[in-house]
Amino acid sequence: MTALVVLAVDASPASAHTVSGQSASNFRSTLTGTTPQVPGLSVRVVELGSQLEVTWTGQDDLVVTGYRQEPYLRIGPDGIFRNRRSTATYLNATRAGGQVPPDADDNAPPDWVRIGSGRTVRWHDHRIHWMGGRLPPTVRRDPGSAHRIVDWKVDMLEAGRTITAAGTLEWAPASSALPWILLIVVLAVAGIVAGLSRRWAEVLLALTAVLVAADVVHAVGTGLAFAGTLGHRMALILGGSYYSVVAWVLGGVAIWLLARRSVDGLFAAVFTALVIGLFGGLADVVSLSRSQIPFSFGAGTARLLVAISIGGSIGVIVGSILAFRRNRPPVVSDVDGRGVPSSPDLGAAGAGS
Repeated sequence: MTALVVLAVDASPASAHTVSGQSASNFRSTLTGTTPQVPGLSVRVVELGSQLEVTWTGQDDLVVTGYRQEPYLRIGPDGIFRNRRSTATYLNATRAGGQVPPDADDNAPPDWVRIGSGRTVRWHDHRIHWMGGRLPPTVRRDPGSAHRIVDWKVDMLEAGRTITAAGTLEWAPASSALPWILLIVVLAVAGIVAGLSRRWAEVLLALTAVLVAADVVHAVGTGLAFAGTLGHRMALILGGSYYSVVAWVLGGVAIWLLARRSVDGLFAAVFTALVIGLFGGLADVVSLSRSQIPFSFGAGTARLLVAISIGGSIGVIVGSILAFRRNRPPVVSDVDGRGVPSSPDLGAAGAGS
């Protein structure tokens, strides 16, 4: 299958950006608090520091300032607004930054554009995550140790007072990926040995079932790691896993056929393993050596699922090929002398008739 569909869904209360940009890394951004603490205000670092989220339920407007302390976002009873003249509006268009048009002017009076009716807004704020193309000098000198990179702050204005959200950006290296690599090898070898054994159907069935289950949990955990409503996150799970859903269905077919020791189940198992190995395993292989992983059920669980996806897929693919070569139906000749495969259900008596 060559057609892969990716559905981009943005159903959050309000969004001041165009893409999420979260990915596994060793950078950890943490909110340490807001000063002063104000009733009705909630600030969160979400999606591994890719976004900052502010919820405001107070009666007056709350204004979030940009990089030059200019009015950037406004949250209040009338909804959420963004200042079209603020350079932050364009710099925050993507996690990597954006092009600022000539008419942007941080010193000009705000030109507010309504972007939502809710009371929660999320945006890429480059103050809270690492923007450099290269790692910080301290990290390059000693990447195996933890480092405090920078303390950050974002100011907000409400009823004549300044509210400051403060936090830290740190380098948090992951532990060794060796245990996960060993697990990959063990699963791959298990599948290969199964393909050469008399119990090929049972073992490959079990490996295929584990692969499908691991990929389902991986997809759900990754989708739930996004910020937003449950409906928004469920849409991301289904939309972003379109290709995997096909593999899950074929995985069920493979399990059904292998339970009957049919060699046809090997073809479905290979396709299932190929899709899951590529998109659920190799696409996220960097997670094995990163401490910060966009996954709701814990970084360790994410690494385990990626290792299962890679090692199990190798085992199922190679094991299925070996099992097919050892158990494929023999070829007999029809009345015209053409070679045709005999039915695996006929046995020797049927082949000789």
